[in-house]
Amino acid sequence: LIQFLISELTVARKSFIEFGVGNYKESNTRFLLMKDNWSGLVFDSSKNNIDQVKNAYYFWHHDLIAKNRWITVENIEAEIRQCGLAGDIGLLHIDVDGNDFWIWQKIEVITPIIVIIEYNSVFGVERSITTPYRADFDRTKAHHSNLLFGASLRGLVHLGHEKGYAFVGCNSAGNNAYFVRREFLTPNVKEVSVEAGYVESHFRESRGQDGRLTWLQGDSRLECISGSEVFDIATQRLVKL
Repeated sequence: LIQFLISELTVARKSFIEFGVGNYKESNTRFLLMKDNWSGLVFDSSKNNIDQVKNAYYFWHHDLIAKNRWITVENIEAEIRQCGLAGDIGLLHIDVDGNDFWIWQKIEVITPIIVIIEYNSVFGVERSITTPYRADFDRTKAHHSNLLFGASLRGLVHLGHEKGYAFVGCNSAGNNAYFVRREFLTPNVKEVSVEAGYVESHFRESRGQDGRLTWLQGDSRLECISGSEVFDIATQRLVKL
């Protein structure tokens, strides 16, 4: 999907930022770094993960900055500025398992052409909701199931519209939503509706009270977190699932 987008869009500044990269073995930007020789900035909350990145051969072989940081609304703008990034960049990917909506809402120092952001498929297609903001949000502490995190697709599309981005689709895994700045849309990269672009996830990551996988599927995942408090983006108030 990323390769298709960069082949269709005019990206002058070939740089990226990605939050929540783990040890960078599974990510959205490593192929851009190594295949297309983009420069980048990656963050992860684990020092061990970032140490692994810095010890990898691609770290010296390419233009990559790797930082061990817990990203919050309060620090994100300063962290980006400290790395010398501002204005137009090629791509931003946000995957912090919780405050994704609030982080994207806060970011103004950069204006990426492409934004990829994790959505919570469990919240469904109708609701415009996100987990309430907490700087120390931890999805496992929020609910033992690990299913109460992030924002619904409709909520992210709502925010994207406010920031000047068009929703162009989701990946087949049903966890990443893709946005393009409106002025960069092309005949082959078009805006789609939430209903047309939504993909339900099929991975079974739910856990029980004992921390073991329970393999919940479909609507049973939403039932598991029913009654939890979320923030309604449209009405700007807290509601219960």
